Amino acid sequence: MIAANPSGSRDHFLPATIAQPDLDLAADLLTVTARPVPPDAMVLAVRGEVDLSTTSILRNELLAHWYDTVTQVVVDLTAVDFLSAAGLTVLVNVREAAVTAGSSLCLVACTRAVLLPLTITGLDGEFDIYPELVDALASPGGGPDG
Repeated sequence: MIAANPSGSRDHFLPATIAQPDLDLAADLLTVTARPVPPDAMVLAVRGEVDLSTTSILRNELLAHWYDTVTQVVVDLTAVDFLSAAGLTVLVNVREAAVTAGSSLCLVACTRAVLLPLTITGLDGEFDIYPELVDALASPGGGPDG
């Protein structure tokens, strides 16, 4: 039996506030480290879980380390434990920003946690994906000899 609400309102079923991601907790779940690679590449190493609660950190960090002098951005996902659809969306958006800026973007990925979502969605055909960082930097436009 369900008790009737005397006021006829359903407001008591709604939360008083909408839950916001805890940025401190999100920062514990995901880190992004930037390292320039002369002459004109930037490696962004991502570590942790890429999900709805951490995608704002990922997006902000990836875009914050974009420079006019950088022609190649390498996103190293080898230390990512989980990649959600929200994380894929961030990668697609950052790739579009790279193309607009005249830069290239490639991914370094070798784990099932990253490769499976990319493959299932068909994004493995949209990104240049390398199994190791050295391979990505040796690609055209990447690293000292690229």
